[in-house]
Amino acid sequence: MPTTMDTFLKFPENFLWGSAVSGHQIEGANKHSDWWHWELATPEQPESGKAVDYWNRFEQDHELLAAMGHQAFRIGIEWARVEPRKGEFDRTAIENYRRMLASLRRHGIQVCLTLHHWVLPRWVAEQGDWTNPDTVEQFLRYVEFIVDELGDFPDLWITLNEPMVALLAGNISGDFPPQRRSIPAFRTCSRNMLRAHAGAYALIHKRRPDARVGIAMAYPYLEAWGTPGLRGWYERRTEHFTRTLLFRAWDRSVHTGRLHPFFGKGKIDGLEDSIDFCGINYYFRMSLRFSLRKWNKGFLDIDSIPRGVETTDMGWQIWPEGLAHILSEVWARYGKPIYITENGIADADDQKRPGYMTGHLKQIHTALQEGLPVEGYFHWSFIDNFEWKEGFSMKFGLVEVDPADPELKRTPRPSAQLYSRIIRDRGFTSS
Repeated sequence: MPTTMDTFLKFPENFLWGSAVSGHQIEGANKHSDWWHWELATPEQPESGKAVDYWNRFEQDHELLAAMGHQAFRIGIEWARVEPRKGEFDRTAIENYRRMLASLRRHGIQVCLTLHHWVLPRWVAEQGDWTNPDTVEQFLRYVEFIVDELGDFPDLWITLNEPMVALLAGNISGDFPPQRRSIPAFRTCSRNMLRAHAGAYALIHKRRPDARVGIAMAYPYLEAWGTPGLRGWYERRTEHFTRTLLFRAWDRSVHTGRLHPFFGKGKIDGLEDSIDFCGINYYFRMSLRFSLRKWNKGFLDIDSIPRGVETTDMGWQIWPEGLAHILSEVWARYGKPIYITENGIADADDQKRPGYMTGHLKQIHTALQEGLPVEGYFHWSFIDNFEWKEGFSMKFGLVEVDPADPELKRTPRPSAQLYSRIIRDRGFTSS
């Protein structure tokens, strides 16, 4: 029962409520991609297999989205499906994507379309992926094809999802394909992905002048642990460096059109101010703690959890307050409308998800009250999916699916019902 101290947090009438997914993580059988090949070639890596078979079951899922009251759906196109071989576009694949998007339109659900969510066609990977300058023009050819074929459907366009995550995991830590550990490759790939974004932004606007185009960037909240003395100084310095590496260098490059020194020198044509909105993917706080034992990690322990802080099944700190800082920083940098393009929690028991969701929405509501133009929220994710290196072990979905179930039955979790009520009421009661 609400108490006299409870407050109803009302969101604007035009605030957009939705959820998000990516192609490779839910479609299944993305056989012509670099990730599919890597999964099969790496013994310790889980395989995506049929995932949750969204490729064939999308109508069922869209009916469920509509029943749950979602107003928008962030969905991805897989380049590897559309162009499985160099220069050969698959009409069967593009028609299935057309049916997907038309289905969303019939159900009254707006479309946020992501053009690249980490996964490449295998033929692109084999020619050197983003280290090869030809990949930029090939990506733009693919984007042009998508805009010409499907450009009537998207309400929002996202050129790249979390580019710095893919760049660092693929070229510095070696955790993701192509598993390099090369600073020169990182710099080359970064420049080419910035060129790809700038070209895609211009191309979409040439074909669709009224389009709204952005990037979905990962923004963790970074915080020095606070160790006294020289160790604390080191923590603060590495906090600044890490924040710059993870998102400020990229953001500065997009905002000014000039490459941050992390990426090289010079200016990229068309890059300056090449977003119409800011996409923020926010999940957790990361505490940076000096540790001699972590000499091979730059003397940094990033896994320590401050006392009293809850964590997700991924081991990530639950820290809604960090979103307020990120919103303020991104607004100050760009002065553009903002969408929360991903925010969610791995929580198999669905015990922490309700508080996680309302805790972060409370921060968004406060930002709105302070005048920040946050225009929508996409919860990650609509449905349990293939979570990259963790496979299907991490449960991010509002809707539960057991990948071992031959029927792949969809079961909304209690948190899905909570979210539906929030959407219906355009807000929620917070104590």
